[in-house]
Amino acid sequence: MSGQSGTSPERASARWREFAVAALAGVLVVLAAWLTPGVLGANGGTDDVVARATVTKPLPCTNTGAREGVRVEVDGQRRDATLSACGHSEGEQFDVAVPSNAGSGPLEVRIVAAARDDNSLLQPVALALLALSCLAGGTYAHLYLRGPRRRPVLI
Repeated sequence: MSGQSGTSPERASARWREFAVAALAGVLVVLAAWLTPGVLGANGGTDDVVARATVTKPLPCTNTGAREGVRVEVDGQRRDATLSACGHSEGEQFDVAVPSNAGSGPLEVRIVAAARDDNSLLQPVALALLALSCLAGGTYAHLYLRGPRRRPVLI
């Protein structure tokens, strides 16, 4: 009876390996998300051009998936484009983000406030939440592999 600590040295070593594998996997996931552009809300390297748009076909917000028509000037040419928005009045002007490789086909633009990544807290908060979810997943995996605890019932 003396000398028993409840866990064998082999089991303790196996537990440390389980923790090390879970920790390493979590660190790799967070590093991959941090180093991959565009994963955590950054623009991912797309170079959008900011232009002034004028609403030509306003839509009420009662329609789901409303796409208003706007006119925007791109490379000295006036072009018609679609905007995934609603509730603007005809003739209203605002800044939009136009893709740099607009081409000659249909053009879709976004409102600049929704397209910019001005919030400097976005990426650190997203990384912290991702790390927390990795920790929760590792804890769940540990509890699952450990199995249920059997305690003696005192009657």
